[in-house]
Amino acid sequence: MTKITVIGVGNLGAQIAYKIAARNLADELVLMDIFKDLVEGQALDIQQALPFKNRTKIIFGSDDYSLIKNSEVIVLTAGKPRTPDMKDRLELAEINVKIVSSVITEIKKYAPNSIIITITNPMDIINKFIYLSGFTREHIIGSGGQLDSARLRTILGCPEKEVEAFVIGEHGSDQIPVFSRMKIDGQVVFFSPDEEEKIKEELRQSAIKVIEKKKATIFAPASNTVDMVEAIVKDKKELLVCSVNLAGEYGLQDVSIGVPCILGKKGVEKVVEWELKSNEITELKKTAEKLKDFYAQLK
Repeated sequence: MTKITVIGVGNLGAQIAYKIAARNLADELVLMDIFKDLVEGQALDIQQALPFKNRTKIIFGSDDYSLIKNSEVIVLTAGKPRTPDMKDRLELAEINVKIVSSVITEIKKYAPNSIIITITNPMDIINKFIYLSGFTREHIIGSGGQLDSARLRTILGCPEKEVEAFVIGEHGSDQIPVFSRMKIDGQVVFFSPDEEEKIKEELRQSAIKVIEKKKATIFAPASNTVDMVEAIVKDKKELLVCSVNLAGEYGLQDVSIGVPCILGKKGVEKVVEWELKSNEITELKKTAEKLKDFYAQLK
């Protein structure tokens, strides 16, 4: 019996919940949201989509967090979303830390052994906050690196070309494309400094373009997050870029930041330490210090 919970079922949370159900990843899928009509409507809508697919049981609630008991994975999207006028995800920090704090209290009470996938922005900051709230680092995983990597692959020509490319670091303005490991159609590729900067800028603007047009990013973050859920519940031992609280890897600690990880039944089963170029390590450490300094400033 696999039980998965999605907390916060607005546009993004509902899409994640639907994909979890449609991929038949859960026997029981719990939807939680403070808006009672919304969560009931989303639950009924998803349930009605399933009769020709599978028998996933949909459970929903507003303030009865006992429903999440024994959840194997909890996807946390609750919080204020990013808007077009926000220059950086970090602007969301203080209000979303408060929102997440109340939710984490309930998770600790009813599902303390669950694996939590964080989507609420600023994701790296929120992920560190949850970890420091009393969970093991293997169970607190930020969804962002896979999304950024998918956006980078799109910029480089996917799906027309076979692209292997990853983004590490902050899920935000200081994300780091790993140019030293890029391949297109199986061949290692090299870019000039000007080309690299152009790719970085296009990557930084990729989410904003969607938000300006339709007010939110939905399908891309949902799909990449559910890939993480699937890697966990199916114990796939798959390499995915996730935000994880580091304990010495890459020479970093006391920070949650995007790095390659092996995901399986136990959550983050291993942090993979790639051999990076010196400038990539420098960027990673600089971004880590920025995140650590910002976290220290939170009220």
